[in-house]
Amino acid sequence: MADALRVIPAVSLRGGDVVVVNNHSYEPVEDAQGRAFALDEFAQVFLKEFDAVLVFDIDGIEGGRPQFDEAARLEGSPLEVWWDGGVRDHDDVIGILTSGVHKALVSTRSLAAAGEISKAVELSDSVVFEAVVREGRVVASSPDFRGATVARAASLAAAEGAEEVLVLDASRPLGAPIDWAPLAGLPGSLRALYIGGGIDLETARRVKAPAGLPYRGAVVDLISVLTPYV
Repeated sequence: MADALRVIPAVSLRGGDVVVVNNHSYEPVEDAQGRAFALDEFAQVFLKEFDAVLVFDIDGIEGGRPQFDEAARLEGSPLEVWWDGGVRDHDDVIGILTSGVHKALVSTRSLAAAGEISKAVELSDSVVFEAVVREGRVVASSPDFRGATVARAASLAAAEGAEEVLVLDASRPLGAPIDWAPLAGLPGSLRALYIGGGIDLETARRVKAPAGLPYRGAVVDLISVLTPYV
């Protein structure tokens, strides 16, 4: 029997608070008393039906000090914790994994060079390569990936030992159809493909990937997780 496809909420964390983007700025998600939710509080209230969460550590992604200490808030939680903390090199991967999370994301938007992937996977098999895409091309800090197609970036990552890939489309409007064409030609060595960016809960639960892709699930935007509560 095939494994069930995963639905993984994406939660943004800034200054220790869960936030959402409103009019191009971050606003805290607040409880009925107007208090911003911390990560563990948010998970207890809104993520009870899920088995994993992807945390976008905005402080780390924007070049500041990553919030690895906040990961301890989910210690003992049933959630499998994925963490994007703006990894630049394999030393940053060590920082994420020693904080107790289950998966460390190495993202094209912050990674210094493709060669850092091989160093990271030598440390752990809990590394996920994240290709951030806008209008069909990879957004990257490294010239190794900048402007590449998804297939090219994934092939480079696979050559460095990556086996799990998340393709995050930063230009897809929430709920828009998924364009599978850019994912053609992914390397056959990949054992897991996840997609994200503009994906709501309804889409994630009914998505059907083309045959031949190692599709394992979707990362869903936080706003679609919160919608039933507002």
